[in-house]
Amino acid sequence: MEKFIRIFSAVISSVVVYVFFAYLYLSYKGFVYQDGTFVLVKAANAEETLPDETQLETNGIATVLDQNLALNFPKNNLIGNPDAPLTMFELSSLSCTHCADFHLSILPDLQKDFVESGKLNIVFVSFPLEKKSMQAAMLAECVNPKNRDNYIKMVFEKQREWMLSSSTEEYLLKYAKANGLSNTAAKDCLKNDKLAEQILANRQEGIDKLKMQGTPAFLISGNGSNEIIYGVSGYDSLKSYIEKRLENKGE
Repeated sequence: MEKFIRIFSAVISSVVVYVFFAYLYLSYKGFVYQDGTFVLVKAANAEETLPDETQLETNGIATVLDQNLALNFPKNNLIGNPDAPLTMFELSSLSCTHCADFHLSILPDLQKDFVESGKLNIVFVSFPLEKKSMQAAMLAECVNPKNRDNYIKMVFEKQREWMLSSSTEEYLLKYAKANGLSNTAAKDCLKNDKLAEQILANRQEGIDKLKMQGTPAFLISGNGSNEIIYGVSGYDSLKSYIEKRLENKGE
């Protein structure tokens, strides 16, 4: 009997230790245990700190990355000509105020000056920072592709409304419905584990490969170079940077 008690105690101790360290790991990744499951609740933290700035090659407002960097970001939310010489990946959290400022104030000028002329295409990549932005990101993937841009714009425009509310999900369901997604389909979307895993995989790729520590960030690929801009620059400096990138290959 005593032997059984010792074995049982050892098993219980092992389980407790495992759960404890699993909890610490998931908390580090931005999750806590809530309502019977682990949910995303805090900002992303890079697994490795940014390299010393003196060791980074820069090109104006951008940081130069490995030209052969392999990325798997989806291009299902692409604006512009897929064959444009430059692609800008807009890595944003739908709850981020600076991301909203870029999307609502600077993006329209980029579209007018570069996207419409076929020089640049832009891909929106969700980088959720907490549970609310994760829900908003999931619904962005579930609305009809032809309405996705409008949904994202609406969520940014009404950011304070849903972020400050205790009924965030109700507001997000309303925005999704306004963009053609039924209430039933929207609720099912928020329960789609595979979709959540894909969004989190994209987010982790930004952390691991791009050393992102916050949002927004803009990865500009093409013309033989991968470069990233951390944070929002004024439109004039961004415009000048893109023009120089296009000139590199005589575009």
